[in-house]
Amino acid sequence: MKAWFFPVVLSAAIAVGLSACGGGGSDGVLSSPPGGPDASAARSTGPVEELALMTQVETYQPAFEGRVLKTGLRSPRNSRPEASVVRLGPLEAQKSAPAALTVPGTPVMIGTARQLAASADVQRMRALLKFKPGAGGDGPVAAVSFTSPGAAGLRLGLLVRELPGNARVRGYVQGGDTAFEFSGQEILETIGRNRDAGDVSDAGRTWWTPAIDSEEATLEIVLPVGASADSLMVAVPQLSHVFVKAQELDTLMIGQSGSCEVDVSCHPDADPQSRATAKMNFVAGGYSYTCSGTLLNDSQKSATPYFLTAHHCISTQTAASSLVTYWSYRSTSCNARSVSPDVQQLAGGATLLYGSSDTDTSFLRLNNPAPQSASFAGWSASPPQFGQPISGVHHPLGDLQKISLGDFTGFMNCTFSLTSTFSCFPATAATGKYLSAKWSLGTVESGSSGSGLFAAIGGSRYLVGQLKGGGASCSAPSGMNGYGRFDVAYNAGLHRWLSPAQGSVPAVPVAQAPTPAPAPTPASSASPAVLVVPRIPVHRFYNFATRAHFYTPSSAERDYVLANLPTYAYEGVAFYGYAAQTGNAHPVYRLYNRNNRRHFYTMARSERDSVLTKYPEFTDEGISWYAQWESGGTASPMYRFYNPSTGSHFYTLSEVDKAIVLKDHPTFLLEGIAYYAWMTQ
Repeated sequence: MKAWFFPVVLSAAIAVGLSACGGGGSDGVLSSPPGGPDASAARSTGPVEELALMTQVETYQPAFEGRVLKTGLRSPRNSRPEASVVRLGPLEAQKSAPAALTVPGTPVMIGTARQLAASADVQRMRALLKFKPGAGGDGPVAAVSFTSPGAAGLRLGLLVRELPGNARVRGYVQGGDTAFEFSGQEILETIGRNRDAGDVSDAGRTWWTPAIDSEEATLEIVLPVGASADSLMVAVPQLSHVFVKAQELDTLMIGQSGSCEVDVSCHPDADPQSRATAKMNFVAGGYSYTCSGTLLNDSQKSATPYFLTAHHCISTQTAASSLVTYWSYRSTSCNARSVSPDVQQLAGGATLLYGSSDTDTSFLRLNNPAPQSASFAGWSASPPQFGQPISGVHHPLGDLQKISLGDFTGFMNCTFSLTSTFSCFPATAATGKYLSAKWSLGTVESGSSGSGLFAAIGGSRYLVGQLKGGGASCSAPSGMNGYGRFDVAYNAGLHRWLSPAQGSVPAVPVAQAPTPAPAPTPASSASPAVLVVPRIPVHRFYNFATRAHFYTPSSAERDYVLANLPTYAYEGVAFYGYAAQTGNAHPVYRLYNRNNRRHFYTMARSERDSVLTKYPEFTDEGISWYAQWESGGTASPMYRFYNPSTGSHFYTLSEVDKAIVLKDHPTFLLEGIAYYAWMTQ
């Protein structure tokens, strides 16, 4: 294969791969699901049509044996650097009461934006970050402490211009005994998703920390060993001053919902729906908000954390990236005012897969696995029947979880603005985008937005909609409540994730390590046998479904992919490696990510072990080929690029490829030389 082939194919493949953007605030936006078609696929805009074969899926409670919940929370190290201090003045009194900031039909604002002049840009932040040698094998480390008097919690907005992927970002309270930690790579992936969805503004380049339950929060940055402070270009131009603690133990939200609200713990029959419902906190424009949402099962029972909420809560990828969810946020027992010890916080944000204001639908995939205690709610792609019993599980005003019981009263279409109440009009099953619910027990309030509506069908409960809003309250129990129709959103796009075609692209099978060639027959009895280990071609494919490259030295695996996996485009021989260890050639390990169906290759055994330890979604697939750690002979450097927007790596020996990627594809970050391989056999 001639070298000129690589840049031509590479340029085309990356251009196609980056063209499919998802998220954003426009209606009916679709991003490609695992194994799904490109985002340019036609969308349903006509009357509702039932999809064949899949109209109902049951509630699912997986057996999470040995599963690790990844939250980013951990104990901090014992020795912390001395922190520079940024202290704001007191917040204006009129901004400190969340109840005064509640507007019907909108998410409850639980925190306000505060600007930080002292750390507003890279230059001023650099003056605050006084790096010193790290302890215990860490690289340079520095910290900045931020204080907003009177806050119950803080979320810091880290604006990232440049950040090493193997840096670490920590957050904690001075004197506290716990902290969170995220890798630079996780933060870059978040920013990449925002940019991939079209947000190239500073808001899209801002990563929001989880809430730190104090009026003081310290941000600590640990650089890689040997790295210079010049490799870091970050700022903290604003923070979100949160009025209530993240888990709100004994604070202002508990018990603040209406007196007619019904504690979900008093209805154990609703436990599966309760465990599928989460309280949401997210940031938009520096302001913190709360809503409710529901974890959904799919037809494959894959335990993929698909999450449904309202479009008026989260309508952009940038807001989705800041999402933190709270699970089992309910009372310890019926009508108790204390929080269950089972409550769990899940950080890491989400990917916005589908959004539509037509049905007020936002459909997300959480970026980290759901907690072990969570259940995946069942759903029905058929609309409910008039008079059918219904229920809703939700977090009104961010309170402990409540349940409402009533009946389905018909179809409607609704409009709403911040300066008026809902305007809804009767409609038919063919034309209505919303479901009307009337409660006989309990009600819904601000903060309940996005929560699921469940219809009783054959002794089970199935989600049929998510809350937009309405006029019901404890003082107006007969008021109307509007829920976006799940069946309409399902037919318009959600079926692509929740009931994918049976012929969707499977994971590429594991390849066995190549078998070394046998020793050749000696030329004469006087000549000793010499084991010749040949160099073998490594084949390259581009997967249009995952937008990532796949490499294999196995001709059998190459032929299997060509015959059975049409989304993989064959790009020929990428380079050559050894079939077995010889001389100074060492193994290159292959790992498979079960969540995004992409592969990762590394020669560093320590990196392989670290990935397998920290990220349970990766599987070790063994040794793929052998290459050199250092330059020598005819070996060429293998350049490794990382794309935060897709979470995948690209590898090439070609200097032309390298130049094209650096010039035309800024989403790819050059991580340096991974090892050395060969352009010829």
